[in-house]
Amino acid sequence: MPTATGAPASFVALEKTPLGLGRAELLAAMEPFVARRTTRDDPAFRAELARKQAKTRRRLRRRRWLGWLRAGRRGQREIEAVYDESWARKGFAPYAPPPRPARAAAWEYGDDALFATMAAGARARLLVLLRTIEWLSPRSVLEVGCGNGVNLLVAACRFPEIRFAGVELTAGGVAVARSAQAEAALPEVLRRFAPEPLRDPGAHRRVELRQGSAAQLPFEDGAFDLVYSCLALEQMEEVRDRALAEMARVAARHVVMLEPFVESNDEGLRRDYRLSRDHFAGAVGDLPRYGLAPILVTDDLPGEIWLRPCLAVCRRGAAEGA
Repeated sequence: MPTATGAPASFVALEKTPLGLGRAELLAAMEPFVARRTTRDDPAFRAELARKQAKTRRRLRRRRWLGWLRAGRRGQREIEAVYDESWARKGFAPYAPPPRPARAAAWEYGDDALFATMAAGARARLLVLLRTIEWLSPRSVLEVGCGNGVNLLVAACRFPEIRFAGVELTAGGVAVARSAQAEAALPEVLRRFAPEPLRDPGAHRRVELRQGSAAQLPFEDGAFDLVYSCLALEQMEEVRDRALAEMARVAARHVVMLEPFVESNDEGLRRDYRLSRDHFAGAVGDLPRYGLAPILVTDDLPGEIWLRPCLAVCRRGAAEGA
């Protein structure tokens, strides 16, 4: 079991964490969804970076012209509508690797540059989540903003001894996850997507799924040993404060977040992207305000050129100043 002093953790390299992971393992997890690896000097990569920078700067100028208060901000109702349609339309199709992706975005990971699909990052983050769950050894786990349930369903089959639950804002996301639960075994596309062996391919049927808001989680205080989010809080800026408080409330031991924290997205394109979209503005340094003491923090993770995810593992404890 991990230990903690309650002091904010410093950012560390992935290989220095107890997760047993390094860059080679994450790049290997991404490989089925990588169109090609390249270098930052590749004209195509530089052109994509320039295109994204120009688009983001135009949006940033527009926000400045219209005023910072509401220009460009997306509320939870709009986000629900967009993602409800998206989850229902795509289903699990993005997680089936094509022979070689024809359409791909520019990604960075350390000195590596590559063109890859969204599923490449999703698979790498899922591997990080599975190793984090294994390290923390919880008896019960809640995912906040579980989308179409891919992380939850795979994790349940990897750790059948753990009770898993998920809360998702959209009816479309919940419906897609439940369609998988209707099958006796985890759908083949998700079995192939899993970055580690599954111990019980039928355990996905036991996952508890609820439609609801992260700002008002339908569970009692301390209901789960571990509560986590994965690129979900980034869509909750309007309710971020309440969502973090709720995650802390229902956690008995740990809260884990794989999110684009400000400390990892405050320079260059990533900073402009965040500001232009009124994107996630949460900071690791602010987490003690919610009674969350960081014990492991790393942003040594692959990310699209405009966003870098950061893993923050927190012990549930007394609020700052208490």
